Amino acid sequence: MIFYVYMDPNVLSTENLQHKYAMQTFIGTVRGFLQNCFIAEFEDYRIQESIKIQVNRLPDSFDRKIIKALLKTLMKRNHFIYCLIPDHSGIKNDFTCALEQAAGTFLDLLLVEEIDDELEIPAGVEIASLATYQNTDFEIRRSKLASDGLIIKNGNLEEEDFWDQCLKKALRFSTRIEICDRLFGKMFADNYKYNVKIMLRWLERILIDPDNCSLLFHCEKPDGFTDQYMAAELTALKKGRISNMPIAVQFYQHPGLANCLPHARFILTDQIVLKIDPGMDFLDPKTGKNRDACIECKSSKEVNTLLKSYSHAMLPLVSI
Repeated sequence: MIFYVYMDPNVLSTENLQHKYAMQTFIGTVRGFLQNCFIAEFEDYRIQESIKIQVNRLPDSFDRKIIKALLKTLMKRNHFIYCLIPDHSGIKNDFTCALEQAAGTFLDLLLVEEIDDELEIPAGVEIASLATYQNTDFEIRRSKLASDGLIIKNGNLEEEDFWDQCLKKALRFSTRIEICDRLFGKMFADNYKYNVKIMLRWLERILIDPDNCSLLFHCEKPDGFTDQYMAAELTALKKGRISNMPIAVQFYQHPGLANCLPHARFILTDQIVLKIDPGMDFLDPKTGKNRDACIECKSSKEVNTLLKSYSHAMLPLVSI
């Protein structure tokens, strides 16, 4: 669902964008990145700093204002991920470092000013310029997933393979993960216990910085003392690298409402929002494989507004 892209700041050079339609092509490309891509960055922010320099050199025009607004939105939505290590000796340039680290950092695409046909590109990684980007397999896959979402047939993937293939790139750099699934609380039983166990074990493995990530469940309060049972089970599952990760459950209950949360299930992070069906019942405990699943990117603003509309049904937060 989510792709990782390295964007060479030289793509934004005045020389590269002076060609006919080049600036409009760049605008369209970045609008696509905003849908379902994260931009690879070095740990010292050098890509963003270089991009700012290049943008300020562009002619003062309406197109430049659009580009600045798009890049600002990428930053605001935390779409820059700090996964690259520079060569502090200065022997290798940034592009060479990105190319060498592409496979290890799961990059899907390197967008460059000009393609060197003699470069050795790692398997699974594509390289493109603005002139060739629309013809890449990457853009075909990216746009299809952005518009159609992802559908996984029942039994196609083993439990952690499902999480890896569908959600790994979406969640590994998160500092906040919220799961909205009304039935996770209301109907909590062995199937949900199994699914949350697999999820927490998986998060322990893939999160870049679990100590700086929080996990919050939004769900309907179950009958009786099941809420206390849920809290005890979640506490027991905090192990290893996620031992210090803040986990909480936000229960909802309202006597006058048939449903105190949306029927749709979502995963919300500080970077992106995904609509997930069937929510926290992804995996079948009997087979250890996925159930039928559908995953789509959604508007963070709209989903957060929807969730806030149920705030009158919120009960006191339960911290784990």
